[in-house]
Formats: sequence, C-alpha cells, structure tokens
Amino acid sequence: MGRFFASIFSLWMGAGAAYANVPAIECLGPTQAKGHLIYLHGLTPPGEDTAEEGENRKVLEQLARELSLRIAMPRGSLCSTGKVCWPAADRNEVLKTFDELREKAKSCWSGNPRYDLLGFSNGGYYAFKLYKAHQDPQLTRILATGSAGIWDPKSDQPNPASRFFLMIGRQDITLKKASQLAGLLRKALPGFRFETFPGGHRLDYKTTKMLLESR
Repeated sequence: MGRFFASIFSLWMGAGAAYANVPAIECLGPTQAKGHLIYLHGLTPPGEDTAEEGENRKVLEQLARELSLRIAMPRGSLCSTGKVCWPAADRNEVLKTFDELREKAKSCWSGNPRYDLLGFSNGGYYAFKLYKAHQDPQLTRILATGSAGIWDPKSDQPNPASRFFLMIGRQDITLKKASQLAGLLRKALPGFRFETFPGGHRLDYKTTKMLLESR
C-alpha cells in the first residue's frame, strides 16, 4: 500500500512540475482586433497539448486572421485526475474558475471589452455551466462544442446576459446527448442555435465562424 501511494504521489509531483512549465495563457490575433474571444481547451496532459488541441489551434489562428479576433487561451487547472481541466463541481466553483480565467484574459487585451467564450470538450461542458451561472454583461455569447450538459426546465432559467450556441460533429460520441440537450434548449433559450458538422470530436472552422458572425 505504501508503494502504491508513493507511486501516486510521484506521478502527481511529475504532473505538477510539467504543468508549471506551461504558460498560464497565450494570446492569438491582432492587438487592435475588432472582436475578443476566450477559448477553453479540453482535457489535456499537464505538459503538452493533445493532437486535437493542435488542430483546434490551427482553426483558432484562422479565425483570428479572418474575423479580426484577439483570442485569449488561458490554461485550466491541474485536477485530481492528473489532467488539466476547468473545475466546475458546483456553482461556486464555476464562478471561481470564471474569475481566474477572466483575470488571465486581461493580459491579452486592455479595458473592459465585450467578448465571446468558446469551450471545447471539457471546456464546452464548463461553458454551459458558466452560461447558467454568470452575471457578466460583457460576455455576449457562449459557444460549446464536443460536449453536452444538463438542463432542468423546472429550475434552470435563461441567462439574459448571454446567448448560448451548441455545435458538435456528427460522428462525435456525445452527439446523442448533445441532441437531447438541444431539444430542451430550443424551447427554453431565446436565440439558441444547435449546429452539427461532418467528422468527430473537433473544432470545426466553418461552423464556428458562422456562429461567431451571427447577430
């Protein structure tokens, strides 16, 4: 048993060291951009990005160029699983995580501009929880992809501060759950949109661009 806990502790310390060597935030796009976006990654190892995130970054770089976006890419927190994630066990933790990522985003732009938020996979699940909890009037739209969530028509209410959009690949293993959630949100949220695209668990350029350009 002692060797087991020693092994777990060693792995955790290694993960912590790897996490410490990764920047807390990266910024993409022109400093004098027309729009502002926060991107939340999916579950990642502490010291490197997944192949999915590498492809997602290419999409974000293209969006930044073509839509004149300044994109803040904060790093999540090292969670008990040893992966980097967006803590959201309850409403208080959702808002605490939000405060932390907003603080990081300030290094990518000045002032207090209106902005959108885009979450992928674990970041998408967090994004939907944030939609239900936040009160930031500057957060205009929240987009989630490769994820789903829970909506209780008896207790959950539309957020007047933001619109919520959901998108997912037609081969994504979460498609059924996302479609079920979309069925509920169509009845509940003003301006809600649900879009699917070819392929699986990824960030789709064409669909994301369409939703970011929508008014």
